[in-house]
Amino acid sequence: MMLLISGFIGSFVLLSLTMASGWAASFGELNNNNLQSSATVCMSVGISATISGLNNFRLRPLDNDGAAGAIYTGSDTFHLQSNAPVRVIIEGQRLSNGTDSIETLYSIDGSRNYYDTAADGEHDEQHSFVARAQLGRISSQLAGDYSANVTLTVIPQIGGSGGCGAFVSGFNSVDGWVTLAYEDVYPNTGDSDYNDMVVRYHVAENYNAEQELETIRLQFEPTARGTDYNHSFNLSLDGEIDSSKNITTVKNPSFVGDALIRVTYNNAEGSSHVFHNFDKEDDITIFHNTRSALDGFANVYSGQDWINAKFSTTVDITLANPELNPYSDRGSESLLWYRPFLSVNNTNKDIDLVDINPSDGMIDNAGNPFGLLIPYTWEWPLEKVNIKDAYPLFGDYTSWLNGESASLSDQAMQWYKYPSSSTLIINLEE
Repeated sequence: MMLLISGFIGSFVLLSLTMASGWAASFGELNNNNLQSSATVCMSVGISATISGLNNFRLRPLDNDGAAGAIYTGSDTFHLQSNAPVRVIIEGQRLSNGTDSIETLYSIDGSRNYYDTAADGEHDEQHSFVARAQLGRISSQLAGDYSANVTLTVIPQIGGSGGCGAFVSGFNSVDGWVTLAYEDVYPNTGDSDYNDMVVRYHVAENYNAEQELETIRLQFEPTARGTDYNHSFNLSLDGEIDSSKNITTVKNPSFVGDALIRVTYNNAEGSSHVFHNFDKEDDITIFHNTRSALDGFANVYSGQDWINAKFSTTVDITLANPELNPYSDRGSESLLWYRPFLSVNNTNKDIDLVDINPSDGMIDNAGNPFGLLIPYTWEWPLEKVNIKDAYPLFGDYTSWLNGESASLSDQAMQWYKYPSSSTLIINLEE
């Protein structure tokens, strides 16, 4: 098998100079002693990066050549130089021979399909590029030479400390992650344990020196699944859920203007697949099958060995019009600009987060939401444990949410921080 590699050299140029000065003095007393002036000078030197040293290389079998299940691997080294933090991304095709093709996985340094240099300073190091393919049945692919074209793309890591530089807006000051928790029996009232599907969720918004949104990264990791139902897990960026049978509410889009949208599906072995042909109007599938992402009743029983997710998903968005998306227009509640939702295969119904859409029956007859966004790394109830038993203040929160109470205490607003007993929830510290 011949693997053909094409290198990519990326150069990113940005130069800005801003000066501000001013003085203040009382009339009649203007002199060198009371004349005040100040200046702020900002300059951003262009980001430049190069990749060199890539050559064509051949994958060779680890066991019998051409046999069913045979694994082929190969690698090459390349040199990465940059004067600022950058990310290198692999975009590769399946190895093919005419109309026949073989699933192929690519990684940098034997890990993921991307590599981030250190968050500060320049970079000047060698890295390895690894390709791996596994044959299926002998009759499922023809003998012969297979090849694929692979591109390494370099993009800048945008972000900084604010002021003259850019800054990153994240959520949850503890570790940046929040929790999404669902009951999946809509429109019926469930057991309210909120572990039918639990997903860790991270959003990072990157702003430039003018505080305009430039890039967005959303990360999703399934952490618990306690249901006989199966689902897909999806994301709407334009504020609409396409072809939904039960959701009609339209929300504001996640950003203004067009964007380049790249979705990376990562498996537990460290391999990845990258797809970049999404439009803003598309509903993006985060997990095609939650049972495949996290099998069985996973991480919902006391004493159960922890089950790691088989897949995680990252969505990278590069905006075409940062000037249309200033931080001042988005505010500190930017997390609510994004609309992840659960699609239940068994019922053909979609479930929204109540913080994003309290309409369309997203609160059951007992007054409990079907989808919760918890701005915290949350410990969910065990299987068949009602959330009001695990978190006593949740009832106060839902009473306020449903308009039954006019006010809400600070503790009840943060009900998720006050469990009744660790025996009723999953203890993430064990």
